[in-house]
Amino acid sequence: MKPDYKLAVTDLVRGLLAWRVWGRLGWQEVKRRYRRTVLGPFWVTLSLGMFIGGLGLIWAPLFGSDVAEYLPFVTAGMISWTLIATIINEGCVTYTIAESLIKQLNFTLSILNWTLVWRNIIVFFHNLMIAVVVYLLLPVPVNANTLLMFPGLAIIAINGVWMSMLLGMISTRFRDVPQLVGNVVQVLMFVTPVFWYSRQLGARAELMDYNVLYHLIEVVREPLLGRAPRLLSYEVDIAMAVVGWALTLYLYARFRRRIAYWL
Repeated sequence: MKPDYKLAVTDLVRGLLAWRVWGRLGWQEVKRRYRRTVLGPFWVTLSLGMFIGGLGLIWAPLFGSDVAEYLPFVTAGMISWTLIATIINEGCVTYTIAESLIKQLNFTLSILNWTLVWRNIIVFFHNLMIAVVVYLLLPVPVNANTLLMFPGLAIIAINGVWMSMLLGMISTRFRDVPQLVGNVVQVLMFVTPVFWYSRQLGARAELMDYNVLYHLIEVVREPLLGRAPRLLSYEVDIAMAVVGWALTLYLYARFRRRIAYWL
């Protein structure tokens, strides 16, 4: 099938401009998931907070690290990783869970991807309460570098949209992909410096520079720790966005019309 770039670009632009729609949908989806609960989305925050607390108190002695240093590090890392991993995992089912909607209506499909990313950013800010609690208990610097968290979130969002589109299309055609991606992401959590320091690799620490997920984490984790991310992390993330969007645009232009039939 010949790629229809005009259709693909129009879909993406209309989806972005419909921010009132996906903004409302994302907020409503968060509320719907926790309807009739007392804590609502803070259940996710509580669960993550308990995991971080247990990890920080137990693993810090194992690594020979000071809890006051390690706990903020693992807190910022887990909050950032949860955002990225959830976007990737949920991106695989972006279109399949909206099967009835896609089959019945002719609408801008990219709205689903913008909604997914926005919904997870909302949850990210809920999880940020864990960092606030940690910062109140431990001496973590909050300075101008902390504001760099917002450009980092924008970079994750830009990459998150193309990831959810690409994985969504592939998963719609091949239904085994979500399970495969879920397992791969789970393994990557342990090979990426999320709750361990890259310096612990010693002379091999530079190998982490080839881990793109590591750089996505860094542009949010470092500001949360009061530090500016390395320029390399921004360069890798921007390069990943350019390459990812180029590939996704090509495939989206070619296969967008088939998504409804694959469902």
